[in-house]
Amino acid sequence: MPDVFINSLENRFGRHAIPGLVTILAWFQVAVWILNTIRPGFVATLTLEPGLVLKGEVWRLLTWAFLPITDSPIWLIFAVWLMMMFSAGLDHAWGPFKVNLYIFGGIISMIVGAMFFSSPPLGLTLYTSIFLAFAAIAPNFELLLFFILPVKMKWLAALTGAGLLLNFINTPQMRLPILFSLLNFFIAFGPGFVRWLKLRGTVVERRARYDAAKAPEGTWIHRCHACGKTDLDDPTLDFRVGADGEDYCNVCREKKKP
Repeated sequence: MPDVFINSLENRFGRHAIPGLVTILAWFQVAVWILNTIRPGFVATLTLEPGLVLKGEVWRLLTWAFLPITDSPIWLIFAVWLMMMFSAGLDHAWGPFKVNLYIFGGIISMIVGAMFFSSPPLGLTLYTSIFLAFAAIAPNFELLLFFILPVKMKWLAALTGAGLLLNFINTPQMRLPILFSLLNFFIAFGPGFVRWLKLRGTVVERRARYDAAKAPEGTWIHRCHACGKTDLDDPTLDFRVGADGEDYCNVCREKKKP
């Protein structure tokens, strides 16, 4: 994110930010799951259908984000627990305003994809962008997979990214939904990743120059003009340049004293 512009927006509109927005979205999923259980087919009234939006059902522009990512109550509870954890972590790292900007930016991106490019928005991919954001700011955070196996977020994110990439390559109809759903992630983290790559390249280049300039192994730097010992013979020797411009070790300097 361009920090100066984002900070100026936060100074003007930060008081309107919604704390815990990701948690709120998660609980809306629970509410929709309950309503759909009571009234099967309820979720059909919430999906984003461009044709129906143009006929006046404008609520669909937002309600698709409340669709549960699973039909299983157990997995739904697990998903809500994860989203609450992600919400707390993102709010702590970014502050509510930047989290709101990230979430609503993702929602708007997916709405644009649906309305103008026939790219159906998927709640699952929206929440994937939230997961990836959390993994980017807390890569070494450990999650107990199946409540047993500790796995760092960066490895889970890598597996998720690999799955999305394979899906993008092998399933043409999923390319636009994936692109639009992750556009907020690319905007938020892309510039920092590019800077990291440039910095890494600079470090590697400097290291290569340093290694090339180093003396070969076994080469001495200081050699005593009197006794012939070098810093390789005895690393504890202290060498100084004498009046004649030659190196002398501390032992020989002591001997030369009157």
